[in-house]
Amino acid sequence: MPSRLVLDRQKRASAVIAAGETHADPIAAEVGALLSPYLRKGEQMPDVSLLAQLVARALADARDRMVTADEAHLVELSDDTTPREGRDEAAHELHDELSDLRDWLTGIYDAAALERLGLAQPPPRDPAQLERFTREVVRALSAKELPEPSRKGVRWDPDETVLRIERLHDALLSHFMDVAREAREAEVTRLARHAAISTCDERFSRAAAFLAGLFRLAGHADLAHRVRPSTRRHGQVEADAPPGELGKGADVEPGRTADVAPGKAADVALRNTGPGERGGALAADGAPARSLRAQHRHGAT
Repeated sequence: MPSRLVLDRQKRASAVIAAGETHADPIAAEVGALLSPYLRKGEQMPDVSLLAQLVARALADARDRMVTADEAHLVELSDDTTPREGRDEAAHELHDELSDLRDWLTGIYDAAALERLGLAQPPPRDPAQLERFTREVVRALSAKELPEPSRKGVRWDPDETVLRIERLHDALLSHFMDVAREAREAEVTRLARHAAISTCDERFSRAAAFLAGLFRLAGHADLAHRVRPSTRRHGQVEADAPPGELGKGADVEPGRTADVAPGKAADVALRNTGPGERGGALAADGAPARSLRAQHRHGAT
């Protein structure tokens, strides 16, 4: 779905373009009637109709480029879902593995030993925090000397468990890279859209001001009023912009704030057009301790 930021500008630009194209010929005739008596010998009236249509075409080009940039950004944002879902699934699998390990080790080690192994606390559910937690656990389990189990007769070789955790950790890192790549690509398209919006705003102001002056020159103050650009809001005509302070209620590119008059507080709502990073928090599974299954998986003897 097109962003409101662009859709509103597209509609207003289209209205100005339609006015320029529709009234080009009759306005040119009236301008000719007004100015032709003042032609000197050898001079000819310029093609006012063609000039008005060229201005309308220039605005249409900027409008279309803005719409294309917005569509490209929306397509890029839609690509973010799969990498994020993959990251969350990998984090969920790693979280379960570490939870199982901690459940089992709680039965054979005391609190001090669990602290040394990096498992004094349950594994976090946030993927970024979980990744750092896993590195600490792997480093502790890979130490040359592990704490002695508090339960007599229990021996445990952590090598197989460490390998399994490292594989899951590497998979999570791979998904992090995919998410980061998508974020970079989305930033590129966002900046391109912002540049296209700025270009369209600038061309809208110039084209609308030219047409408004041309219509007024031809004696059509009503038409001029309909296309005169607003001095308070980008991409709007004066007739559509309600009176207010500079910058108040102005359309704002996501992530940016509107300019406000000195001494006035800015309270501008930022509007995003697509999904952003959702943090990837995983829901708690609420499962009870799984000591028997964990004992089998982690190779106790």
